Amino acid sequence: MQENLTQRKRNQRDTWNAIHQAAFALASANGPGAATVDEISARAGVSRRTFFNYFPVKEDAVLGTRSAELDPAVVERFHASTEDELTRVVHLFVSVVRTCLPEETAAQRRAIIAEHPQLRARLAELLAQVERLVYSAVHSEADQGGMHLPEGAGAHAFEALLALAGGITKFAFSRYHESGAESLDPFISETIALFRKVVETTR
Repeated sequence: MQENLTQRKRNQRDTWNAIHQAAFALASANGPGAATVDEISARAGVSRRTFFNYFPVKEDAVLGTRSAELDPAVVERFHASTEDELTRVVHLFVSVVRTCLPEETAAQRRAIIAEHPQLRARLAELLAQVERLVYSAVHSEADQGGMHLPEGAGAHAFEALLALAGGITKFAFSRYHESGAESLDPFISETIALFRKVVETTR
């Protein structure tokens, strides 16, 4: 049974990759507008129905992106983390962003966005999904008494924490995207430290 499940997941991965590679190749050659779902499906050897089982919109196939998800294991790690609140929330943001922006497709995503900047609009939609999921998880944590902000921080401190963590995450991903580096990890801790330094030196 486990072998069958593993094979099924492998087949799903291969189909996802085939559709993405077909979409990327067609968009690179003729532009995203000219790469239709029918053409992508034909090139990948799948039906339109299969296409939409894997990608809700054509742009995701071109970019190699997925809809954002909040994995229960990620939420559990967030609950169990003993790091400071800002670091906890940033890492939660990063974990959810990684569900929709896979690192294995990052190089091609950089290339196609550089050539067709209008595709950034889809990234903005995906990041909005991420924000909604993270905000929901953090508000739930706060309702359960799991968030600890400094006394006297004010009524808007919670929203400020979310905004700052989101800004750090976007800045880290932007630096990672521009650098062409293989791994995002170094940019996370560096960006948290940079933002803390900026806040301290501008007080």
